Amino acid sequence: MTTPGRVIVAGGCGAVGALLTAALREAGRQVLVVDPAADPAAPGMLRADLTAPDTRLAAALDGADIVVLAVPDVVAGAALPVLARLLPPHTLLVETLSVKTPIAAALHTYRPGAPTLGINPMFAPDLGLPGRPVVAVRHHDAPVAAEFVAALRDWGATVVETTADEHDRITAAVQVLTHAAILAFGIALDRLDVPDAAARVAAPPHTVLRALLARVSGGTAEVYHDIQLTNPYAATARRALAGAVADLDAATDALPDFAALLDRARAALGDGQPAAAQLCGQLFAALPRDPGAVGGPSEERSRT
Repeated sequence: MTTPGRVIVAGGCGAVGALLTAALREAGRQVLVVDPAADPAAPGMLRADLTAPDTRLAAALDGADIVVLAVPDVVAGAALPVLARLLPPHTLLVETLSVKTPIAAALHTYRPGAPTLGINPMFAPDLGLPGRPVVAVRHHDAPVAAEFVAALRDWGATVVETTADEHDRITAAVQVLTHAAILAFGIALDRLDVPDAAARVAAPPHTVLRALLARVSGGTAEVYHDIQLTNPYAATARRALAGAVADLDAATDALPDFAALLDRARAALGDGQPAAAQLCGQLFAALPRDPGAVGGPSEERSRT
């Protein structure tokens, strides 16, 4: 970003906040991290509550050019009335929530017409920005919002711009549905009471699913719960998953029905099917020769 100015990253001690703080500072921005967990003795850190700002935080907000909300949905919602009172009209507000339609409505109430951008990094922050997808929603567009989007691209992110509603419909598929399918796989494994030897004889698809299950189930429960709870299309996605399993169960009685179901599933990939098949081959080729090396019995026991 080329325009100088002061940036506040609320929730800068969290994973997403720390990722954006590092990128902004590397770009030469003066960043103040505001977080209840901040070390007050560290430079550029302020231990404060965004929903009940003290005098120092209120002054910082009044002088900020950009404020990034890398905080949970409930904190962002509670902070909006405060920010509406303290932020100058020109200040860009950047929210990082995983659901966009509720915050879009709240912004229309509390900061109508003020520059506001929504972003959603569609990856675990420890993977870094370069080459990773970031969804951007220009709630209220302005040159400073366009500049922030350009900065994301400069930092190596692949930015996909959508509306708030389109964002939530997309993330219901790529987050809610995906996580639900992975967790359902793990719950089914638990119900089947599969012997430990299964990991050592697993075909590549099962091995990859075990790796995905380890990633999701080893994450923070609050993060995955929020995704399943707050997206307005989440229940629809889970019902689609349950209905698909029921369709699969019914289709096993006759080969033509099963073949038609396979065609239906393949059609969901559209024109991306050949590229997806090629990627699958690359992933399988990169797996260890011993399937037990990925999520095998010895690894599982070491985590208990």
